[in-house]
Amino acid sequence: MDKCMQVAWFAGTDAIARRSNFIFSPLSVRTGLALLATGTNGETLSQLLAFLGSQELHLLNAASASLVAEMRAWPQLTFAAGIFADKSFSLRPEFVSTASSAHRASVRSVDFQKQPAAAAAEVNALIAETTRGRIRDLVSPDSFQGDPKIVLANAMHFKATWARRFDPSDTVRRDFRRFDGTSVLVPFLSDPGMQYATSFDDLGFKVLQCFYKMAGRDGKLDPKAPLFSMLVFLPHRRDGLRDLLRLAVTEPDFVMRCAPRREQVVSPCLLPKFKFSFRFDATDALRGLGLAAPFDPLAADLSGAVSNMRPEGLYVSAIEQMCAVEVDEEGTTAVAAFYTHTSPTYSLCERPPPPPMSFVADHPFLFAIVEYGIGVVPRPRRGPFQLNSSVDGRFRFTREQSRAAMDEGPLRQHLFY
Repeated sequence: MDKCMQVAWFAGTDAIARRSNFIFSPLSVRTGLALLATGTNGETLSQLLAFLGSQELHLLNAASASLVAEMRAWPQLTFAAGIFADKSFSLRPEFVSTASSAHRASVRSVDFQKQPAAAAAEVNALIAETTRGRIRDLVSPDSFQGDPKIVLANAMHFKATWARRFDPSDTVRRDFRRFDGTSVLVPFLSDPGMQYATSFDDLGFKVLQCFYKMAGRDGKLDPKAPLFSMLVFLPHRRDGLRDLLRLAVTEPDFVMRCAPRREQVVSPCLLPKFKFSFRFDATDALRGLGLAAPFDPLAADLSGAVSNMRPEGLYVSAIEQMCAVEVDEEGTTAVAAFYTHTSPTYSLCERPPPPPMSFVADHPFLFAIVEYGIGVVPRPRRGPFQLNSSVDGRFRFTREQSRAAMDEGPLRQHLFY
């Protein structure tokens, strides 16, 4: 089981306890930790490799190079990474070279000690530019007080339109029911009819899948573009989100195995519009999952990054992530920084069409934005015609194209969860 996904359990259970929305990007954590591993040695490197499921650093760097190159090729995605080192440090040339070539990370020398405001501005500029201004002031000058530091940062902006857009005139306002029994009036996207959806009654949840337009950088349809979708997981019970999250982070390939394999009539089909952001300190979660050495001042070994290491050494003081998402009639915008998989499905074999089902996401649910591959061309089919949660309600291909793309293009990346 990928440990980057398991970090979502810590983020999610904390948010559920506080009755707040949350969004988490396993791909952001993976790319950040892979960059960190490049500058480590000894037990620190061993723990990072084990956490990321790699046997050797050169294999991890090769995988990272392939992943980052792929991400930078996605028209819907903007990605950037940066290393901000205090000018008192001399970075090892091999660390800088690998960070640049494999991770596409820019390297900048800043003065965290004497000019913390200017240093913070440089870090925040990278984040703001990449996320198109949706995340600002991620770090503050106060966080750089004291000893000189090295900051590793990455950022991501994902924006995609639905393959079949929701008609604004069909948007309706209705109550979204919260954990505590109260409700709030919110706008719901509505699109009754043929949808990729299924219900796992024995597990206690339904799944709705909405596809994003396969488009090139010019916005036009492109059969060679990557295929993205949002999957919405709706527990049958209003208080079922925690149990659903546990399944999502403990069951191997949960998302792919739950992806609907065919269309069926869904009426009503209602999904709330939502817009929110979430900030999460992943330090304790990573420690709890066995990645302790990087955070231990006495055990951390970052000698692969710095040639003039101070006697007191260097260690990772914190790893934080901030994400934001917006879903409306046009599509989805999500920002952060972002994982890899292939598997069969829970869904059953072909059989007579199931009876109509309803999908009304009027209580806390999970959603996942995933990528299936580049150049996946769905096969035509007969008939008409993508871990994260919302707990308070605030937060398509064409009709002739089919879900058969999922059979041809296995799930490879969880962007947000």
